Amino acid sequence: MWAIVPYKEPPFGKSRLSNRLTPAQRTVLASTMLENVVDALLRSHNVQGILLVSESTNLAEFTLKENVIILETQTTSLKDAVTQAGRFATKQLRSTTTFIVPADLPLISPNDIDFAISQHEKVTIIPDARLKGTNGIIATPPNGFEYVFNGRSYHEHQQNAHFAGLNPKSLQIESFSYDVDTFDDLMMVIQLQPKSQTAAVYQRLTTSDSSLPACN
Repeated sequence: MWAIVPYKEPPFGKSRLSNRLTPAQRTVLASTMLENVVDALLRSHNVQGILLVSESTNLAEFTLKENVIILETQTTSLKDAVTQAGRFATKQLRSTTTFIVPADLPLISPNDIDFAISQHEKVTIIPDARLKGTNGIIATPPNGFEYVFNGRSYHEHQQNAHFAGLNPKSLQIESFSYDVDTFDDLMMVIQLQPKSQTAAVYQRLTTSDSSLPACN
């Protein structure tokens, strides 16, 4: 099984944080969360490797990690990027299953990743905390149904999998529930895990920028 991690670098990525964080601050935060996700996946017992799909040219540090492939894309569409990665995984890597994991899930752990994989049959959909968005998709085969990423894709993914003749399984996992799109999301993650790398990075940002609210 190969994991697919789509990554959009600021200023285009994490634009909903732009009212509180500068592009440089958002880049530091986004790259920290990406590193957390990649490291958790690499420490999983059941993930063979990671396809890091991005239009960014600033990912040289990840080329040094074993079992990480940088797949460059020219598209700004998340749907198109993960579909492209799914085709690559199928044709070039001979992978029969892919696990799409967003790059902004700073709380996920190798144990939770392995648990999700252990529960998988054909399609496994992991929702966000609000049961609106999708924060993880395991698909056998890759691209077996149409992906939708619009902030309310959870139920649409279930429907699309049914339409494709696949029986989707929904799996709620707390560490997958909290992605960071807004400043409130960021504060929630810091509240849940005040000793996380994300919290530490934000603390450094508040030290250098007095306009940001401090972590309590």
